[in-house]
Amino acid sequence: MAETNIEQQRARHYTLFTDLMPEIAGRLSWSRAQIEAHKTRAFRDLLLHVKARSPWHARRVAHLDPSTATAADLARLPTMNKGDLMENWDEIVTIPGASRHEAEQSLRNMTDQFYIWGDNVLIASGGTGGRPGLFLYDWSASAIMWASMARGFIAALAPLAAGGTDALQHIRIASIAAEKSAHGSYVMSRIFSNPKNPTHRFSAWRSIDELIPELNAIRPHFLGAYPSLIPALVAAAKAQELKIEPRVIYFGAEHLPEASRRAACEAWPGADVLTCWGTSEGGGTFACPCGDGFHVSEDLVVIEPVDAAGAPVAPGQRSSGIYITNLFNKALPIIRYFIDDIFEMDDRPCACGSAYQKVRQVHGRSLEMFRYGEISVHPATLELAVLEQPSILEYQIRQTPRGAHLVYRSKGNVDAARLSSKMRQAFLSYGLQEPEIAIEKIALLERTAAGKLKHYVPLAH
Repeated sequence: MAETNIEQQRARHYTLFTDLMPEIAGRLSWSRAQIEAHKTRAFRDLLLHVKARSPWHARRVAHLDPSTATAADLARLPTMNKGDLMENWDEIVTIPGASRHEAEQSLRNMTDQFYIWGDNVLIASGGTGGRPGLFLYDWSASAIMWASMARGFIAALAPLAAGGTDALQHIRIASIAAEKSAHGSYVMSRIFSNPKNPTHRFSAWRSIDELIPELNAIRPHFLGAYPSLIPALVAAAKAQELKIEPRVIYFGAEHLPEASRRAACEAWPGADVLTCWGTSEGGGTFACPCGDGFHVSEDLVVIEPVDAAGAPVAPGQRSSGIYITNLFNKALPIIRYFIDDIFEMDDRPCACGSAYQKVRQVHGRSLEMFRYGEISVHPATLELAVLEQPSILEYQIRQTPRGAHLVYRSKGNVDAARLSSKMRQAFLSYGLQEPEIAIEKIALLERTAAGKLKHYVPLAH
């Protein structure tokens, strides 16, 4: 398709997003009763759709009656994972003529826009399982997905609107994330960037030192970045090299340690520092204006936190993973799809007043666990020793047979002895005797194709 036609298509898509935004944002004020009623209707519509259009799902939901089913009946359905999706893609997809083979071939040639089979949007994800996943969104669903995340920033941007800065037309947005790639964070942000006020994009592969002059020139109202960039951004701000005063700072697509969030809040006291959790399988949450966690987009997805055996996990307890069901995307239905993110829900009323389920925190991924025989160590506990070293800008903790190898990039002195001692204590608390700790300063840490930095690297088992 010619570039001009793609840009016209993208402009139409952006218009759909802005048209949908008031209704999607209006749902934030729904009561529990309204949320549950909508969820039931959406689940019944999904069942009707897959029974008629998705042979693979039709067999799996055959015993459910769409006229009476509720979201509680999800527990009566089998689960699926990325392997199931990829092996049965052609029987799951509901777009006529779509095939996994053509999708894979198209991805090899796509460099910027990811429309396929008309107005459908194709994205890919890596995840921790090693095998990439392919996800297809229909025209409306892709706009809904973006609106569902954007609505979480409305409250934080309200002061700008009150001061006369229109959120869509005049807000200055800067994003430090993926370069051109098939990753959803790039594809969706590229499509739904306002053509008249485009997002300023910067590659996470570039050093913060390179980006400082450009960020200072833009002076963004809204800054989006990966959490792994926080130490470098904060260090530049404290050194008065980075001279920006954003109203909103959004950290997403990676685990956000609480210590990193506090550091960002201290560096930019006038900003709302927000986060939420999203996935290529269906988005999933929106930011809480209180800043301490985020809310599940229950009008669009069902998230079931489960233990290692697949049993439900109570609020306040850490899960081994989740099952996610996408209620709004009919192109490639996702029903009870396993993701290994470790969720901790919070059933207390949220100070923001939202009736949507609250996620206290996502504690990384279960596949990132370091396992030493019968002993399992979550690397986030080792990470605490790193986060108290303000000179460390980037780091990666690599599992070794008897401990861990920390590699880092820094600007200033690092107390390696304290680092080693703290990491050793963390291992001992799990019962790993005589842990071996190696610490190494390096010049460069490679990021993924999506620009993310893998903080934890388990041994292959």
